[in-house]
Amino acid sequence: MGKIPPSFRSAVSTPFAARKPPRPPPSSLAAADSPKPLLHFPRKPARAPRKTRTPDSLPEPAPALPQFRSLFQSPDLSEAKKVFSSVVAASRSQLDPRLHNSLLQSYAAVASVRDSIALLNHMVKASPTFSPERSTYHVLLSQSCNAPDASLASVRQVLNLMVNRGVAPNQATADVAVRSLCSSGREDEAVELIRELSSKQSPPDTYTYNFVVKHLCKTRALGTAYNFIDEMPESLGVKPNLVTYTILIDNVCNTKNLREAMRLVSVLSEEGFKPDCFVYNTIMKGYCMLSRGSEVVGVYKKMKEEGVEPDLVTYNTLIFGLSK
Repeated sequence: MGKIPPSFRSAVSTPFAARKPPRPPPSSLAAADSPKPLLHFPRKPARAPRKTRTPDSLPEPAPALPQFRSLFQSPDLSEAKKVFSSVVAASRSQLDPRLHNSLLQSYAAVASVRDSIALLNHMVKASPTFSPERSTYHVLLSQSCNAPDASLASVRQVLNLMVNRGVAPNQATADVAVRSLCSSGREDEAVELIRELSSKQSPPDTYTYNFVVKHLCKTRALGTAYNFIDEMPESLGVKPNLVTYTILIDNVCNTKNLREAMRLVSVLSEEGFKPDCFVYNTIMKGYCMLSRGSEVVGVYKKMKEEGVEPDLVTYNTLIFGLSK
C-alpha cells in the first residue's frame, strides 16, 4: 500500500513501421510508336506530375498516449496521503502545480469536502514548494457546490479558506460557484450566493448574471427570471444589458409569445439599448413558427427603418417565412 499505482506510470508504445508497397516489375515490352494525329490547335503542354509522398517518406505514426484510470478509487484519506507522499518521493524534480490540482480533483471525485481540504493541507506540508493557486481552491469550490447539501455551509467553508489563505474570491470564483450550483439544480442557492457575494464587495460580473437568467428561463417559470432581473439593479448593483433582454426575447419567442417579445423590445429601447440583428432575427423566427409571413415582413421593414443591417440569417428567415 502507498505505492504509485501501475496506471499512473507512463506507458511506452512502439510505433508501427510503415510498410513498403511491392513495386511492379518493369515492363519488358515497349509500346509501339503510333503516328500522332494532326490537330488544328496545338495541345497544352503536359503538366509535370505533382510530387507526392511515397510510403518511404511518410512520417511514422505517433505512439498512442496511455489511458489512465482515476488515481483514487477509495475515499480513504490515509491511503490518499500515502499515494501523494509516494508521488513526491518518486519525483526527481519539482512537481508541476497542475499535477497537484489533478491529484486533488481526482480525490475530490470520490471523497467529501472535508477530506479534500485535509488532503490539500497534507500536500502543502509534504511538498513545501507547492503553493495553492486560485484554481486549486476552485477545485474544492466546485466540489462543494456539487455536494448533496441543502445549505451553502460547505461552499462558505471553502470561500473562508480562500480568504484565510490570502486568496480573495474574485469574479471568476463567483462564476465557478454559480455555474456549478446551477448545473446541480440548485438555482435558489445560486441566487442566495450571489446576494452574499454582492454584499461582500465581490459581486459577479454580467456574464454570470446572464448565465443565471438563461438558466432560470430554462428551468423555472418566466416570472422567476423577471424577479431576478428586477432585483439586479436594486439589490445587486448590476443593470441588465442587451444580452439580458435578448435572452428573454429568445425565450418568449420559443414559447410563441410574440406579444411579450414585442413588449420586451420596447422595454429594451426605453432602457437605452438598440435592438441588433440577432434580436430581429429571433422575432422573425418566432413569427415563422406561427406561420405569420406578413408579420415577418413587417419586422424586416422595421429592421431596415432602424438602420440595422440584415445578415444571411435574416434573409433565410424571410424566405422561410414567405414560403409558409
